[in-house]
Amino acid sequence: MDDVEDFLNNASVLIVDDSYYNIKILTMILRQKWHNVRNVLSYEMGMKSVMKNPPDIILLKSSADGCKVCESFKCNDKLEEIPIIFINNKNEKVDIDDLFSAGADDYINMPINYNEVIIRVTTQLKLYFMNKQMWKYSEKSYNQISKFNEKLMKDNNDLKEQVRKDNQQLEEITDDLKEFNVMLEEEITERTKTEEALRESERKFRYSIEEAPVPVMIYAEDGEVMNINKAWESITGYTIKNIPITSKWAEISDIFKEDSQCSENIPYSFEEKRNDGEYSVKTKSGCVKIWNFYSACIGKLSDGRNVIIRVAMDITEKKRMEELQKSIEKERMRLFEIKEYDRVKTDFFANISHELRTPINVIFSAIQVHKLKLKDCNFNDNSVDKYKYINIMEQNCYRLLRLVNNLIDITKIDSGYIVINEINCNIISLIEDITLSVADYIENKGLSVVFDTDIEEKIIACDPEKMERIMLNLLSNAIKFTLRGGSIFVNVENGTESVCIRVKDTGKGIPKEKLDSIFERFVQVDKSLTRENEGSGIGLSLVKALVELQGGTISVNSKEGYGSEFIIHIPCKLVDDGEYNYNSYKDTMKKSYIQKVNLEFSDIYN
Repeated sequence: MDDVEDFLNNASVLIVDDSYYNIKILTMILRQKWHNVRNVLSYEMGMKSVMKNPPDIILLKSSADGCKVCESFKCNDKLEEIPIIFINNKNEKVDIDDLFSAGADDYINMPINYNEVIIRVTTQLKLYFMNKQMWKYSEKSYNQISKFNEKLMKDNNDLKEQVRKDNQQLEEITDDLKEFNVMLEEEITERTKTEEALRESERKFRYSIEEAPVPVMIYAEDGEVMNINKAWESITGYTIKNIPITSKWAEISDIFKEDSQCSENIPYSFEEKRNDGEYSVKTKSGCVKIWNFYSACIGKLSDGRNVIIRVAMDITEKKRMEELQKSIEKERMRLFEIKEYDRVKTDFFANISHELRTPINVIFSAIQVHKLKLKDCNFNDNSVDKYKYINIMEQNCYRLLRLVNNLIDITKIDSGYIVINEINCNIISLIEDITLSVADYIENKGLSVVFDTDIEEKIIACDPEKMERIMLNLLSNAIKFTLRGGSIFVNVENGTESVCIRVKDTGKGIPKEKLDSIFERFVQVDKSLTRENEGSGIGLSLVKALVELQGGTISVNSKEGYGSEFIIHIPCKLVDDGEYNYNSYKDTMKKSYIQKVNLEFSDIYN
């Protein structure tokens, strides 16, 4: 919370307005809360000021020029996150939608309401701060998880070492106890030592049991508990007063059930010790511990009863780590199975796609032969279109071939086999030639197409064939979803780091809830059985993949009922061995573009 207040108190504010009155009023209001408030009287000065010293928030006069300035800021990677609030004058009519389309985050109206200005500016600054903090916290969370994972691994190794040491210690304790018991027996047999020496030995024995770091219980064969040490009491929470016989301990742990049900002597020899195995132990607090028990008969009482010592190792954490390791291995196997399934699925798509292409080509050839023969056929009724049904078959063959080609390309991309042949060429001429090559087709559909650029030549490295595929796909979508009388705009904009290609239409647009998934594979905006246009849902995902393979990015802006705009950024780079040989490719493109247009536009019906 202190960080937010710190940021708000020291935030810098820039006012850009050609009205001295507006600037004076806003500056007076804002400086009551923020000290770092500066202003300029023109858009040009405002852009220079932002580039030289970026503020934390910008108050910008609303106008057509103001929208352009806003768009230029939002297109700049270093400035796009800065919130922009438009200033609307009361006498000027401004379309609010245009402001938000230009990238505005909010707006205020003149004359100004003091509280409204303060609240709106504060809100946008808080959002800006939280957006910047988001990445910092995500990175911090990742580091914390990594540190936690390292700690788990270290704890696991420490636990293993501790178990090894405890086992060794247990062996040593048991050996010491046996040796001590033998010594005690020898002393009793020989009857050479004094009663004081016997009491001292007994005291040492009890002390070693009492202070042992592992739980120890000594009890008679009939179930009478003679002693339990501090470790046993501290872990279980029970004392001899609470549970004086082993039959009651059977309610705490199953290890004692056998003892309580057996009426015969304990079947151990005097020197023998054994591992009784792992059993759960319920503590007084309700927790469940896992102990590994060891037992041995260590002598007889004066009344002839055998004395049994039972030692336990607490392996609760070890078992938990083993379960965690099993869970990790299980998840690893599941991940492997998922990857294997994805590989099999990719291979299947690749094989079936290649298998489908052969019969489609056979059908294509038969249609071409049939069309040639139809030229020589005469019909009595000249109004009959003799090519109607053969054209329908041909168009749907193109549709099948396009689907198969897209599936093959998708599987190639997934497998990493697709090749990008980048050459240094004039991207402006490339995009213009592709657009003009389908201009007649677009106009025959009752639409208008406009190509525009802010630069005549820009040499960058790209794959012309892949760019042609990208543009034809986007243009076919624009034609498909734009009604007659609409328009399609293709713009190329120069940038320092990338060239921006925009394909915009005045069609029906994309619903807001579909924008996030439009580039996902097999996703269609309209999935209903009554949809007006056909499609497989592969095209845009393939376009995105082809753009990204060239180091670019693609995004979409759309509003339902107002059309869509696809924005591509191709990085400004050059390849060393990529000669400027676009003219040879251009000649090849002219010869084959008719078939490519037929393929890419096969989902568009008259």
